[in-house]
Amino acid sequence: MEDIKEKNQAADSIDSETASLISAAIAGKKEAAAKAKSKHKKKIIITASVAAAAALAAIYFGGWAASMGKFLPNTYINGVDVSKKNISEAAALVQAECAPVSVTVIERNGDEKVFSPSDFDYSYDVFGEIGEIYRSVNHGGWLLSYFKESYYETQSKPSYDENKLKRLLTRTSWGSVPTEDAKLVHGENGYYIKEEVYGDKPDEKKLTEYVLSEAAKGNFTVDLEEGGCYEDPKVFAADLEGNLDDLNNKFNYVITYDFGYATEELTGAMVYEWMEDGGVLDRSRAEKYVDSLAEKYDTFMTARKFQTTNRGTITMSQGRYSTGQYGWWTDREKTVEKLLEYIDKGESVTVEPEYVTLDTGYKYRGFDSARSAEGDIGNTYIEVDLSAQHMWYYENGEVKFETGQIVSGKASDPKRKTPEGVYSVYTKSKNYTMKAADGSYTAKCAYFMRVSFEGIGFHDLSRSAYGGNIYLTNGSHGCINMKYDEVKTLYEMVERGTPVIMYY
Repeated sequence: MEDIKEKNQAADSIDSETASLISAAIAGKKEAAAKAKSKHKKKIIITASVAAAAALAAIYFGGWAASMGKFLPNTYINGVDVSKKNISEAAALVQAECAPVSVTVIERNGDEKVFSPSDFDYSYDVFGEIGEIYRSVNHGGWLLSYFKESYYETQSKPSYDENKLKRLLTRTSWGSVPTEDAKLVHGENGYYIKEEVYGDKPDEKKLTEYVLSEAAKGNFTVDLEEGGCYEDPKVFAADLEGNLDDLNNKFNYVITYDFGYATEELTGAMVYEWMEDGGVLDRSRAEKYVDSLAEKYDTFMTARKFQTTNRGTITMSQGRYSTGQYGWWTDREKTVEKLLEYIDKGESVTVEPEYVTLDTGYKYRGFDSARSAEGDIGNTYIEVDLSAQHMWYYENGEVKFETGQIVSGKASDPKRKTPEGVYSVYTKSKNYTMKAADGSYTAKCAYFMRVSFEGIGFHDLSRSAYGGNIYLTNGSHGCINMKYDEVKTLYEMVERGTPVIMYY
């Protein structure tokens, strides 16, 4: 039994080994088959990849070749789309888009002034620069250009004749209404606000500079308002509204200065502008105002045109300061003080300026009827031609008295020579005793009309002869000697203050 058992065990062992060999053989065969199949699949993939790569390369290089000579897609120059355009086509597009059809200047009121580029020889050539841009393009990146935009800007500036453009601008009318600040104005019913005005007249220098600067940048639509070419008001109606009631309550008056032939009005509104913070009056503003009146209306120590009887028009100087006292001379300090009094009272008045008054009582206030815009001699005056020893008295433009029988100061003696100049009849006296300044002589006369502070005047003096050339060697001490009857006639005709013009 044990032998049978051993034989059976041996047989089972043989069968197990055989099974293992068979299994191994089957497994090997399967592995070999799998390897063969994988090798075949790889061969197919490689073949397909090579074919695909070849196709892609053909497409890429074909697209590259097709893009040459043109700008890539999505390319912009100066904002102009030049995709797939050659250099000439791109240059034409850019020049057409960027060159102006006209130069347009927009005014404050919305009006437009339009100029043709040909009027100032305008040209714009970017061909060369666009060629440079083309040469910088990487055509190898043509495929990427479909997904990415490229932008370029030319640096070329337009060419034009600046002088012609400047002349066009300066010869053009640019409005007529100036800018004005809001004002407080006096009317029949008190003060009211005159609103500000935004003028339509620009500063022509700023306008020219601005348009030229914009043209240099290639900008040919220009807004003058944006360019700061207009002056804006500095005072607005809203700024004055709070002052209007105060002005009507406290400054509703007018101070009128009367100059005979003209008047000047100083309104409360003007004075209101002189007020500082806290309601204190700025005195310097009042002084400047009085100075302006004096400079405009004073005539003392000025040269004057004078129409002589026989010698045409001459220019008369005032004469020596101490003697030529004729004319109007404002006492500026006293006039300012009086003005401040008028302002303090706040009442409407019509007054004269305060005129310089000497300690002797003489006031530099001319002859009322003589004052006009043309001069201060008028048509009533005494004219003395010292060279001709002739005198005329004009009243309202007509000769009322004349004589060639006078003797003036001794011309050969500078101390006694009658000084020429513009004077006036300073005083009138009868039975007057004349005295030399140095006490060397005294003389009495029936009629005396003084014309200078030095004592020169018209008076009677008994002489053996008058007129002619007597004054050259035997003249007076400076006065105008006349016959008794003639000086009496003149004395009775002439008013104090009458202008006296004496010349050689």
